[in-house]
Amino acid sequence: MFSRPKVYVMPVGSITSPDIRSDYESLISTLKKLDAELVIGSPLNDEVSILERVDEVRKYGFDALIVLSLHGFTGHLQALFVDHVKLPTVIWTLPSRYSLPTAASAVGYLRERGLKVKLVHSLPTDLSVLKDIEEFIKVAALLRRLSNVRIGVIGGIIPPMVASHYDRTILKDRFGVDVVHIPLNEVMNSFNNVKDEEVNSKLNEVRSKYVLEAPEDSVKKVLKLYLAIKKIQEVMRLDAVSLECYTELFQLFNVNPCLGFVDDQIIGCEGEVLNVVSLLIAKYLSGKSALMSDPFSVSKDGVLTFMHCAASAYVAEDSSKVHIIASEPPSIIRYRIPVVHCRPEIPLTTVTIFRIYGKLIDKIHVTVGNVVSYDVSKALQIRVRIDNPSKFLEEVVGNHYVIAFGDIRGGLKLLSKWLGINYIET
Repeated sequence: MFSRPKVYVMPVGSITSPDIRSDYESLISTLKKLDAELVIGSPLNDEVSILERVDEVRKYGFDALIVLSLHGFTGHLQALFVDHVKLPTVIWTLPSRYSLPTAASAVGYLRERGLKVKLVHSLPTDLSVLKDIEEFIKVAALLRRLSNVRIGVIGGIIPPMVASHYDRTILKDRFGVDVVHIPLNEVMNSFNNVKDEEVNSKLNEVRSKYVLEAPEDSVKKVLKLYLAIKKIQEVMRLDAVSLECYTELFQLFNVNPCLGFVDDQIIGCEGEVLNVVSLLIAKYLSGKSALMSDPFSVSKDGVLTFMHCAASAYVAEDSSKVHIIASEPPSIIRYRIPVVHCRPEIPLTTVTIFRIYGKLIDKIHVTVGNVVSYDVSKALQIRVRIDNPSKFLEEVVGNHYVIAFGDIRGGLKLLSKWLGINYIET
């Protein structure tokens, strides 16, 4: 899921003259600085060769194309290649040799046919365009990867979370994601097959990596359930899971099910599935693990406080800042069984806060802010300063939001545009 984008670079034009060859070589040198796996084709300048190259490129699972418009009178060749390969495409144009007007013609043709095309215009040595190109190819790669994602669901959505229900068919149509329901008896069978040696080995690993503050016997009980769920994930080839934390699972096993956070498992709490998709999106766009949390309170001076039980250990800047803590269930839960949570210390940095929602899964609410403080003692509390708290409250649409590290609004906007999702920013 999280491999780098795989991109085919197609230079279009003749490089027989020294100035064109120089620009071509500079373009390739610049593109090699992208955070992507590049396959660079040789320049072509005729229709027969272009079509032969199409057949070659189709054999491999590329996420996107980068077409280099080396000079004029090549727009038909650019359009021919992209129209046949049918992948999201960046066309890089130069301020010379009619590179821009011929590419503009190709762009117009391709967009009319519903293809996703971005035109960039710059000198071949201009590094500033790489950010936009990288964002484009990341979103293209993300969409291809989401189409292969399988999310396992154990339990259902807890009753108070009325805004979190979703239609599996709409989810599949929108994102390509498959949802697989896992019966509780399968979890129990897997649990009974977890050996003590496996639990002890995992405990030793956790003890050596993190700050272990919970009693070891309690940690072992929670780890056993995690290892049982992990085995199901591996057998069923699941990319993430959604767990019904404090209801059926909690009562059946007498432990919380989410200590997979020690291994950076992507987990939807309390039956959330749409936020699992959002966690996958956030991690791919930012390159960092994200978390989900409840918007708990908003102060008039713009501090949005989030409160939740736990999050991925990989949110922390290093493993010494991850605490494995014995805790209590939320006060509204009547079962008072001790629980063990993974609580990372939160980097004080810019974050993007968002939630995908809607009956048709066709809306996204986004805001950006800066983490000003956190507390891991009684819960995972995160305080984020945002610019417009009143607008946030006007648009808030659920008890769970995803917190992604870094500003990923550009990627979310592009993703929303491609998927027909209404992007709402406050």
